[in-house]
Amino acid sequence: MNAKLLIALSLALALGACVSTPQPNAALVSARSAVQSAEADPNVSKYAALDLEAAKKDLEVAESAATRQRQAEIAQPAYLATQTARLARARAAAKADDARVAAGQAERDRIQLAARSRDVDNAQAQTSAAKMSASAANQQAAAATEQAARLQAEIDQL
Repeated sequence: MNAKLLIALSLALALGACVSTPQPNAALVSARSAVQSAEADPNVSKYAALDLEAAKKDLEVAESAATRQRQAEIAQPAYLATQTARLARARAAAKADDARVAAGQAERDRIQLAARSRDVDNAQAQTSAAKMSASAANQQAAAATEQAARLQAEIDQL
């Protein structure tokens, strides 16, 4: 009978221990998840580090309240940590998009500058070719004038 009593008492203690295990606070779990995902995003550390630090501080406050088992003091800082982490991710994404747009604009400006430089080079080449043609035409005109003068001199001699 002692064995049955010991088994029953052990079973009752085990069930009592399971019942008294505190359930994790859903808001705190959500806050941890949000802060961890924000930390994992490289854009957040680059573009929204201050927001991430604020979220971490709010999470620390919620963790501290959970450690002291003050359930009423967990909800607000956990909510703030979650929202601040989401805000950090949103700001980081927006700033990363802005950076990509700026890089695209810089690339477009570089391409336009290269095209304009090519146009200037082509115009200078055409101007140089036109000058050479004009010089050749002037030489031909001078040669023709000289030949005309020579022929006129021959006619005068005849």
